[in-house]
Amino acid sequence: MDKSSYQVVLTGGLISGFSREAVLVSLARLFQTSAARLVEVIDGDECPIDDLLEADQAAKLQQRLERMGVRTRIERIDRGSQPLKRSGLHLLSLTDPAEAGLMSCPACGHQQLVAKRCDECGVVFAEFNRRRVVEPGSSRTAAPSSALPKPQVAPRPRDIHANSEWHEEWMDDGNELPTEQYHINIFMGAQSAHLSTLCQGMVLGRRTRWQFSWAGGAMFSPYLWAMYRKMWGWGAVIFLTEILIPVLLITLGSKEGVSDALVPLGIGLAVANRVFWPGVLKFLYCRYARNTIMFMNRAAATTYASDIEIANRGGTSRTSAFVGLVVAVVVSLLAWSTVDTLHARWLQPAQPFATQGSSLDNLPPLPPVPAVPGVSETGTAPTGVGGAQRELPLVNQNNWVSTRNRLRVLGRLLSAWFAEGGRDQDPAQLDLEALARVVPLEPDLLKDGWGRLIVFESDGTGYRLISPGPDGEPGNSDDVDYRRILNR
Repeated sequence: MDKSSYQVVLTGGLISGFSREAVLVSLARLFQTSAARLVEVIDGDECPIDDLLEADQAAKLQQRLERMGVRTRIERIDRGSQPLKRSGLHLLSLTDPAEAGLMSCPACGHQQLVAKRCDECGVVFAEFNRRRVVEPGSSRTAAPSSALPKPQVAPRPRDIHANSEWHEEWMDDGNELPTEQYHINIFMGAQSAHLSTLCQGMVLGRRTRWQFSWAGGAMFSPYLWAMYRKMWGWGAVIFLTEILIPVLLITLGSKEGVSDALVPLGIGLAVANRVFWPGVLKFLYCRYARNTIMFMNRAAATTYASDIEIANRGGTSRTSAFVGLVVAVVVSLLAWSTVDTLHARWLQPAQPFATQGSSLDNLPPLPPVPAVPGVSETGTAPTGVGGAQRELPLVNQNNWVSTRNRLRVLGRLLSAWFAEGGRDQDPAQLDLEALARVVPLEPDLLKDGWGRLIVFESDGTGYRLISPGPDGEPGNSDDVDYRRILNR
């Protein structure tokens, strides 16, 4: 007769695709030990399980552990021939779930540790056994409310999740285990009783059903409401739709060359956010609270996370809201500045008198000043009564404007030439005629608005362009000049 037994050994390490936290929780429930003890098993060397098993039992246990995400192997042990390796890990039972501290939910069949409420569908066992209806024709009576449910009980009823009576029932027995609603009340805080009561009506098993609600405080800013409730992930989404996109649309729509329709579109989007988000934020907050509590319970070393941890993770935070406000202001200003920079670089029209490359030949000549009938270039009209001449102020003013424009254009051309091709030339040794040949310059550009030649003067460090003005005599108060310093 074969006297061999088998021992399952945890080789250490996780199977690819499994979460480390989820594996720790599963092993803690299987071996009824702390997660801290199992961290050494996962991260360390090989660790055998103390139980000696038959071949089929060892194979089933290996498959079960691998489904949890743990790498294992099976060793053959000859009874009495070699000492058994022991690690302290011991299985309570392999066959009977009740002996291992497990039970099955009478409503949905979910197997779990012995408790007074189903972790899967939320049914309170005492209430379920008290209200369960006996099938027609059956002589059995309803199970007493004080009896704990046993494995392999009555068949699973249909549509258990459709009955709102089975969710979040408070047990009337003493020393009951904490319910989800108890944890939700702690998570949301004592000042948020209206939110926890509303969330209780949204809970249906593991599902959070939609129920219309209105968060009046979120109308001012849904983003700050979410940050105040520590919903940082949803706060980032709301910030994008409520603040950033409207700011970009309004800023871009106010620029020249962009459609003006972007401004009302941005304003409309900001208003729509203050109508949409207040209607869904309470539902999102309830689902966020339930998911957070569920994750904390799964990651806890014991069955449930402590009340202090849940209260610290939830609640409200004025600091979070203040930081969110500062971030919103800074990011909005950066977005505004970025739009201005991009618009000035790509969408703003080119500046006048701009040169392309180093060539100055492509500049169009300045159009001549249109002649006014009956007016000479000096700005005077023919003789009138008594042979007197009278000045025309409007024409004279046009000549001043034309002279200033020509001096400005001529000065830019000369500065560009001195900075590029004439870098080695001495400005003091040049005059305007020599410059006109090497730049080159149009003949009309060398005259002022009254048709007189412009004078070029230089001391070597800079230059002056002088027009003698309407009287044609340089050196008096009506002269027009243009000065520039050469940076070479």
